[in-house]
Amino acid sequence: MKHKFGGPWTRKKLEVLEDYLGFYAKALKNQPFVLHYADAYAGTGSHVPIDDDAQALLVPFDDFNGSVLTALSVEPGFHQYHFNDLNRNHVAELERIREEHPQKQIHIHMQDANQFVPEFCRRLSRNDRAVLLLDPYSTQLDWDTLKHIASSGKVDLWLLFPISVILRMTPTDEERVKPEWKNTLNRLLGTDEWESALYKPVEAPRMDDLFGDVDATPAGQRVNTDELGQWVTGRLNELFPYVAKPVLLKNHGRPLFLFYFAVSNPNSAAWRLADKAASHIIKKHQQ
Repeated sequence: MKHKFGGPWTRKKLEVLEDYLGFYAKALKNQPFVLHYADAYAGTGSHVPIDDDAQALLVPFDDFNGSVLTALSVEPGFHQYHFNDLNRNHVAELERIREEHPQKQIHIHMQDANQFVPEFCRRLSRNDRAVLLLDPYSTQLDWDTLKHIASSGKVDLWLLFPISVILRMTPTDEERVKPEWKNTLNRLLGTDEWESALYKPVEAPRMDDLFGDVDATPAGQRVNTDELGQWVTGRLNELFPYVAKPVLLKNHGRPLFLFYFAVSNPNSAAWRLADKAASHIIKKHQQ
């Protein structure tokens, strides 16, 4: 079964992930830790770019390894792999992949990611360390789930944050924000203060009417894409001891995702080492 999603930007995401997993496994190879890799939206293991008109991709539609097979191909490998997906067909494909890799200790889960991730973090012992990938298709991830990761102190996180979805749900004109979107934005961003943070007041022009001068009070105007990204980064910095400058993933010049790296370990030596590696990898793939 081929899993159709994403586009050219997906390859860049996977290249960044592959490089970091290779660094991580080598750096901790001789440490007394059990190393875990977890993928909360695992899919099927392979990837075929979407070729519909909406994507308008200008690249050949060749398939390549998705995050599951990318992680399994890294050497030295991890001690345990945890793949989660809610789609039964995807889970069946993951089980087939497990059968093809009998030498790997692979655990398959079929849960909502917002249930899987907290349970995964709670099961980690003091001798466990983990890399976790969160790349939801849209707005499925709850901000509260990130709190569980941050409080674990044992997880390095790669997070695909849907900046394009936020831009669509927060139109430039504040008055056009649909009421039904607000609960989703509250859940995704972890606060109901996003409106005051993302919209700047517009200076009201003076207007004359029959009764004299009155102030018009137009709706606020949303911050630009860079400012939105900076605000999200600031929110993550409130949770994690270290958050790298994200990789901006685009399709034909349009911002789609911010690919974040964050470290939950409060030990400065641990996150400084991770910072050195992640910053090098991110810079490499932004060139």
